[in-house]
Amino acid sequence: MGQAIATFLSLFLLSAVFVVIPWGLTVRLTAEEKRDRIEHWLVVWSLKGLAVPAALWMIINLGLSYELQPFMPAVQAAKNHGGNWAPEYLRVIGAGLYIISSYWSAITLSWLLASAGRNVEGQARKDLKDVYLACVLGLAIPVGLIVLFGGLFTAGLAVTLLLAPMARGAQHLVQPPKMPPMYARAVARMKFGKYSEAEWEIIKELENWEDDFEGWMMLAELYANHFNNLREAEQTILELCAQEKTSVSQFAVALHRLAEWHLKLAKDPDAARRALMRIIERLPGTHLAHMAQLRINQLPASAAEMREQQNSQPIPLPALGDRLDEPAETTTALDIDKAAKRANAYVEQLKQNPNNVFARDKLARLLTERLNKPQLGIEQIELLLGMPERSVAERAEWLGLIASWQIKYCADEEAGRKSLVRVVREFPGTPQALAARRRLELLDRQLRQGRR
Repeated sequence: MGQAIATFLSLFLLSAVFVVIPWGLTVRLTAEEKRDRIEHWLVVWSLKGLAVPAALWMIINLGLSYELQPFMPAVQAAKNHGGNWAPEYLRVIGAGLYIISSYWSAITLSWLLASAGRNVEGQARKDLKDVYLACVLGLAIPVGLIVLFGGLFTAGLAVTLLLAPMARGAQHLVQPPKMPPMYARAVARMKFGKYSEAEWEIIKELENWEDDFEGWMMLAELYANHFNNLREAEQTILELCAQEKTSVSQFAVALHRLAEWHLKLAKDPDAARRALMRIIERLPGTHLAHMAQLRINQLPASAAEMREQQNSQPIPLPALGDRLDEPAETTTALDIDKAAKRANAYVEQLKQNPNNVFARDKLARLLTERLNKPQLGIEQIELLLGMPERSVAERAEWLGLIASWQIKYCADEEAGRKSLVRVVREFPGTPQALAARRRLELLDRQLRQGRR
């Protein structure tokens, strides 16, 4: 019984191989757009050519009644002797499955190769014939020996061994691998200012690679930066984001780029904010959403504020120049009223975004230099110093600014001296530290002169 089971399992596994080989090769040799139809055909053909014959073979060898004896004499003899006929039945069933599957495999591969030959033309067809001929010449002897010694029992195996390498070799001729998209021509056209031709080159590549992220981004950038058509660029980005194969990271990159174009080209922070909000809405709670929110927090509240930021001239640091020695500017009631209104506007901006560095810096300068509230201004600068991820130059400048205000507006030379020492100690090697050292030397010289 054990030997019969081993024989049955060996033949069953070999039969499974005969089924897998045609299935795999058929899928490989079929174009993607036709694959669903071919797979449906294979299922039907497997049921008709494999499942039904195998079931009939098992049934007719059972011996359903005295009039319907087992088809194979060996099973019939074992059953008539009254002994255990299961081992002989398993041997017969295993042999039958092997023969059915091997012949099914040979027939399927023959159809597959004939179909492949009809679907290629020109040089590919000639190369396909060369592959077939090479396989015949290389495998003719072993295949012939298998048929010679095994007869019809091994004919299906022999044909499968001959045709499977043919089908494997024909794969790259029938379904040549698609070359990745190449945008070198488009880039060359853009370098020579031929943007319309570059657009056409990109579109030609996208016709073959509809989901290529790089190509769609190049096209959108072409519309935005060279055709000055931000609406078309935005539509391209949104279509790209709607594609199923666009990953979440690509989704975020595309919308960040769109936000950048809205700021740079249209000076429209509201549109940039809407683009970034799409990331937060689609990917809530993710790192990408957090990064988008951080960028939103840094955006100007309106187009007017953005213009003000861009037109604002850098203000020299009093602590690092001679202006520390100049008397405080006098302000009229009208100046104070205008400064108060501007300060209130900055306060409203900070309520919406406490991390608005520009608004807080402007508010601190108005409080100190126009509204005569240096302590409140210093508090605002200290908040700026406490912000993470600010550059060394910014922090050194703000600390020097505190020192200058303490000396000039608070008349607290000791506190200003301590702040200047901090600049030298915490930011050595910076221009602010060198200026602070000169200011300390000047204060020491003035102190010594006063004692004389």
